Amino acid sequence: MKKILIYSIFCSFALANQNNLQLIQKDKKEYQELDMKSIQTKYENLKNSWIGTVGFSSSISRYHSFGEKTQSNIDRKFSKKAAISFKQSIFESGGIELQIEYAKDKFNYDMLAWENKNQQYLQNIYNILLEINKVNLQIDQAKYRGLNKEIEEIIKRIQYEAGKTDIIELNNAIMNKNLIKKEIISLENLLKEQEYELAKYTDLKYQEIEILDFSLILKDDFMSKNLNILQEQAKVSMLKTDYEKQKTDYLPKIYFSTGLDYSNSGDTFSTTLKDTNKDDAGGNVALGLEMPLYDYNKSTKLEEAKLEVLKQKAFVNDVKNEESNNFETLLTKIDTYKKHIKTIEDNIKLYDELIKANEISNQAGMTSMYDLDILRNTKEINLYDLKINDISILQQYVKLHFQTRN
Repeated sequence: MKKILIYSIFCSFALANQNNLQLIQKDKKEYQELDMKSIQTKYENLKNSWIGTVGFSSSISRYHSFGEKTQSNIDRKFSKKAAISFKQSIFESGGIELQIEYAKDKFNYDMLAWENKNQQYLQNIYNILLEINKVNLQIDQAKYRGLNKEIEEIIKRIQYEAGKTDIIELNNAIMNKNLIKKEIISLENLLKEQEYELAKYTDLKYQEIEILDFSLILKDDFMSKNLNILQEQAKVSMLKTDYEKQKTDYLPKIYFSTGLDYSNSGDTFSTTLKDTNKDDAGGNVALGLEMPLYDYNKSTKLEEAKLEVLKQKAFVNDVKNEESNNFETLLTKIDTYKKHIKTIEDNIKLYDELIKANEISNQAGMTSMYDLDILRNTKEINLYDLKINDISILQQYVKLHFQTRN
């Protein structure tokens, strides 16, 4: 029954992460796949470690006497032996059951650590992907700001030539335009860096990866499904089972053993005896009891194991506190971005009104086309700010999503 349970747990881990593994860079993917197989193999070895082994031994020897030289000991005497033995523990005061339970707990802990690492890879992939999209938007946005700076330069140049401004203001306008150009260059370089960073985690180009529909999750769900918390809680169970298992090392154990042996000896090349071969075969069955009577380090060993459990329980509480505060921090960031969006939306409404009014005054010849272009460009800049803030919110959702078991 436990074997079926562990097999179902293993399959659920494998199936849940199979599709996600396809995104991961091939070397990391291969490592993760091999690591999963290694965890399964270690589990099988550990849960069956209490089962006894069949032993075999054999030898061949020649006898030589250093005493009085007689015909019997002058002749070379050979002997051959062979034996098969088996010893199996059948009762360990609960130790066998705890060994199997420990193997299951360790398997659960190892698989949670594996899944957590896998989720971290995926979080990096989607976070970088969103960062690339954000940088692309920032590049396009900077181009609109560049257009406004070019218009400002033209206006300042006209004013300077008309004697309505000084060279300092014209120079500032030129420098501001050049700053935007430098900003665009920096953003384009940042885009390349992010693409290289993405290549560390996936072989796919960012255009080939579909952005999932991430959304906010409830705090209760975040805390109950948080992989860091689940992993550390699993370690508590593993250490607790190991502590209980260590206590059985000082309790009675009953074992069963059996063996078969065969021996043959003879005076080879004897000149006085016609038949010198002697064969002997036998077997034995035993039921035994073992129990350590005294171990000077017993109390310290058990105390150490118990303290490891208590330390891990305290660490779990610490992790819970950190994850709870991390969740609240993310909510604060999301709330901040949403407030920014509300402010930007109000600005866009204002620019819509200004654009309409300016279009009318421009048609009447009361304002220049430069004024209308600046307003339209500024509205586009604000629209990009909306998209950038939306991505920033999505990045927070990504953190929540990949920190929990899905």
